[in-house]
Amino acid sequence: MSTPGELPLSRRRFLEQGSAAAVGAALSGCAAASAAAAKGPMRYRRFGKTNLTVSEIGLGCATGLKSKMLGPERFNRYREELPAILHRLLDLGGNFVATGRGYHDTEQILGNAMKGRRHEVIIFTAPDPPKDNVETIIQCCEESLKNFHTDCIDCYFSHGRWSERFYEAALKLRQQGKIRFIGLSSHVPAEHRACVEAGQLDFVFQPYNYMALAKWTERFDRNDVEGLFAFCKQKDVGVISMKPMTGHFLPNWAKDTSNPKVASLMSELSGLGAEHLYHAMLLWVLKNPNVCCAAVGMSAVGEVAENCRAVGMPLTRAHERLLEHYAAACTDDYCRLCETCLPSCPAGIRIPDILRYRMYYKNYGHREDARELYAAVPADRQATACTECGACEGTCPNKLAIRNKLREAHTLLV
Repeated sequence: MSTPGELPLSRRRFLEQGSAAAVGAALSGCAAASAAAAKGPMRYRRFGKTNLTVSEIGLGCATGLKSKMLGPERFNRYREELPAILHRLLDLGGNFVATGRGYHDTEQILGNAMKGRRHEVIIFTAPDPPKDNVETIIQCCEESLKNFHTDCIDCYFSHGRWSERFYEAALKLRQQGKIRFIGLSSHVPAEHRACVEAGQLDFVFQPYNYMALAKWTERFDRNDVEGLFAFCKQKDVGVISMKPMTGHFLPNWAKDTSNPKVASLMSELSGLGAEHLYHAMLLWVLKNPNVCCAAVGMSAVGEVAENCRAVGMPLTRAHERLLEHYAAACTDDYCRLCETCLPSCPAGIRIPDILRYRMYYKNYGHREDARELYAAVPADRQATACTECGACEGTCPNKLAIRNKLREAHTLLV
């Protein structure tokens, strides 16, 4: 885990640091060889009824959510590199960016960076957080138009939850020619489905990765992601996978090579190269014909080519083994944020939110931000309201030790 004065802990570095010296050397050698390989061509898919053609991989900007998540030095470094990240993606055939007004000043940075290349970019953005006032939403859109130096936002979406006021504003904005298409970003498939059934959406952003909802839908019915995607296909609604890399989950377990599950994962990676785990995650998402594209967070220029290199690769048995080892090593610690536990809690504790803040603190090292978020949870919905009834653990499809994790979260976050 990085300390505030260190460089950001990149996806490759966290694996290298968690392995033995020989494994680290092997990873570095494989990475260098991979970087020298010729890039494959980008591939594209039709984006539902919008009839846009989107690249299979585009840029997600959640890294710009809050400066406190990285600290000023690392966050400013990300902001400085973001234009180069965008240009590298465009050079490799990527053609969309997904951000929001709540993601710090990423709109302005991207807008300035795409001057002269606006025609190459499909813009997704949102009035983040969702507003319940039509005029405020319209004002947010006007500011986004200025930030992007454009007269029209391609894809405008409600971020985090649906708002009828957002839809009212979006219809007005579309009539005025200031946006083209309307969407929703949510963690809960049922929320997407209701809006798709109502004919309100042109596209959805849904978390979808090997470790999250999709692989585990056979265990419970509430969050049928695959069913949502099939329904979107039927209704010709575009689907974007967000969090395709499991939200860049950087677990402490990666450093514990005494754990046989971790050792098994590292052994697989020693012969392939760390980037193959991330290729496997992307390939698993893109193999679904009902997914149009993946919005991938990229915090360094080198990661752009690494991600784009996965396009067109076959999902091999070696990739599948990496995913299986990864899942085995972190499944006991990884909350999928599926919200299945919420109806079971008699105290109404916001369990997924609290476990997410615990992950920010423990795994990401975003301690200040995690504590601020937890402090904003009403006291009667914090972990101390737990009655130890265990009902949540009985409903969790992944059998997490939720009560222990809630106690630990409170200890860390107060």
